[in-house]
Amino acid sequence: MIYRLKEQKGDAIAVPQLVFAKLGIAEEYNVRVALYVLATGVTDPEKICADLKLRSKMTAESALAFWAGAGLLERYEENAAPGEEPSAPAPMTWAEIAAASRTDPMISSLIDCAQAGFARPLTHSEMEKLVNLYIIDGFAPETVMLCVAYVASKGKRTMGAVSHELKVWRAEGVETGEQADTHLQLLALRAQREQYVSGLLGIAESELTLGGRKAIARWYEVYGYDDAMVQEAAVQAGPKRDLWYWNSILKTWNAKGLRTVHDVRGPVAGAGASRNIRVDRETPSGNDFLKNAVRRRSLRKKSDETSQ
Repeated sequence: MIYRLKEQKGDAIAVPQLVFAKLGIAEEYNVRVALYVLATGVTDPEKICADLKLRSKMTAESALAFWAGAGLLERYEENAAPGEEPSAPAPMTWAEIAAASRTDPMISSLIDCAQAGFARPLTHSEMEKLVNLYIIDGFAPETVMLCVAYVASKGKRTMGAVSHELKVWRAEGVETGEQADTHLQLLALRAQREQYVSGLLGIAESELTLGGRKAIARWYEVYGYDDAMVQEAAVQAGPKRDLWYWNSILKTWNAKGLRTVHDVRGPVAGAGASRNIRVDRETPSGNDFLKNAVRRRSLRKKSDETSQ
């Protein structure tokens, strides 16, 4: 059976793109509440619960908080003065979380995941921070779980570390669980590259600064260079083991459009992609300048007596 969308005859409502962007992470009741609010404009939890036949008023409040965190709704005080800026969403308390967990199984999954990752029970305060990342800040549950596991693997078993890492991920465009999984693969690759470069530098990986790590990522992810090009930069630099000196060499090569070691060593490098460009060839040309040097004709001008 093949379906197609029927022609609308004036009975359609506009659904913001934001709702579609959150379909992958929103629970079923969250989507129902969003569509209900868009169609009616009603945000009263009790009426929403009654009309949609939700399990409890807390379920409606949880959904409203989710969409407030996502940016679809905004909070305001009933007695607020006209034009007053809306207050930030109020974090859920432990009692509200305990009630919401009975209707939203994802909350229990988040808590179980964090306790397993931290290898200890969470405090009520930590549970509040964890669940608010999902309910208030709008992070996908899968993203939060993956972040908890990643942070724990780095030995940072605190909610502060999880919150900070999630903000960094969001700044890099990571929202869904699938994007988080891809991002973790990139982080693992970055770690391998940092280990390789620190080995060339002869230092411990922990000695790399944040700026140095960003520079290394730029070599590979922006310039598109591989380990061979980084090693060539180290060779060109000679005994000078300095990450920022290598960075200047690679930056110059990129500006000149030199993409491979062959480009760097060949005539394309021309006007000096770095001060230490090598001009030796990968294989001998077969033309040895010093061969038979003794038998070469002298280029000195003969004396007049000899010429006569």
